[in-house]
Amino acid sequence: MTQTTSKSPHVLILGAGLGGLTLAQALRKKGISFEVFEKVHDEHQPQGWAVGLHTMLEDLHASMPDDMPDFGVVNHLNPLKIMPEIAFYDGPDGEKLGYRDNGAGHWVRANRTRLRDWLSTNINVQFNKQAVRFEENDDGVTVYFKDGSKATGDILVGAEGVQSPTRKHLLKGEDKLVRHKTASVNGECTLSGDLFVEQLEVAHSSYMIDFPNAQHDDGKKYHLFVGLNKVSPDGKSGEYYFTLLWTDPEVARDDTHETFWTRTASREELLAFVRRITAELPDKFRRVVDETKVEGMLSRQITIYTLILDEDSLPAGRVTLLGDAAHAMTPFRGEGGCHAMQDALNLARALASIEDKTDTESIKSILGAYQKEMLKRGSEAARLSDTQLDEEDRPRGMFMQPLPKDQVVI
Repeated sequence: MTQTTSKSPHVLILGAGLGGLTLAQALRKKGISFEVFEKVHDEHQPQGWAVGLHTMLEDLHASMPDDMPDFGVVNHLNPLKIMPEIAFYDGPDGEKLGYRDNGAGHWVRANRTRLRDWLSTNINVQFNKQAVRFEENDDGVTVYFKDGSKATGDILVGAEGVQSPTRKHLLKGEDKLVRHKTASVNGECTLSGDLFVEQLEVAHSSYMIDFPNAQHDDGKKYHLFVGLNKVSPDGKSGEYYFTLLWTDPEVARDDTHETFWTRTASREELLAFVRRITAELPDKFRRVVDETKVEGMLSRQITIYTLILDEDSLPAGRVTLLGDAAHAMTPFRGEGGCHAMQDALNLARALASIEDKTDTESIKSILGAYQKEMLKRGSEAARLSDTQLDEEDRPRGMFMQPLPKDQVVI
């Protein structure tokens, strides 16, 4: 992109995920030049499952360029005319609690691929650009890529996710990323007809049920999360995924992580385990598990990370971070995507306040203030999320209200 003035900074963004693309769009609206680099080979790589958006939506809408498509295209329930809803059940007979949007759009469940496509509007992402080395001085920043190319700018933003090489560069090898003690098994299936309707009535978007493993009496409490990723164009079927979660400290140990049984088991063994653990649940709660085929099981199970940094952990300079690269959090509170996008919106405002790209001290002051707020907010969210799965009573609030049990027609 062409800079609007010689004094405005040129920003290099590493990572074309939700945070990196949100930053790019916010900078585009402000007329600040940027480049976006992504390490994957092309734009058709899997983007992950649906994501909840809430606290930053008003700021997001106000910060996007005028030529963006209608935001409604990201809704994972399209083309169905029902409201997004997340539910929690404390046991098979537990009350249905959670949150359902009232039509005002205060909470959106977005299909991640649709959201990424929306955020990619008029953005030129350079793919197959894996950063391997960085140089920073008073004049700017240079990043070197694995393919032999390089890019130079005034500001570098690491938005590459939990394994961010930019963070490792800033922390000079003293990385504080840790594996969480939660183990998981994951699978996917497609439901149609009455089975699809049944799951929509359990929860329009996603639900979690907590239950003890009474059948095997192993003393562990299990959590089954079921989510609708997206609805078919004709509205007659839905792509679902499940995650069975439980606490096991062994999964986080360095010497057992790669040998923990969920990492080495076959798909057949993983599916048999989940079916055994959920066998005593009512049909509607174990439906997605029962309908999942062996080929629907993830062959490599997801690793859950936590990253909590002090407010002063990052040096203030021309290189900074956002999202999971700075404050990776467990998915138990559904806030990771929101914080990454809020980081991006805040950072765009900070970058727009830079009056002279050659004034290194001013840049340090501006980005230092951004980092302090970002790390304080993000790290606190990561702390809360870190223990959320083990909480016996989830507090009622925006996401914990009694929900009606209704009939859905597709």
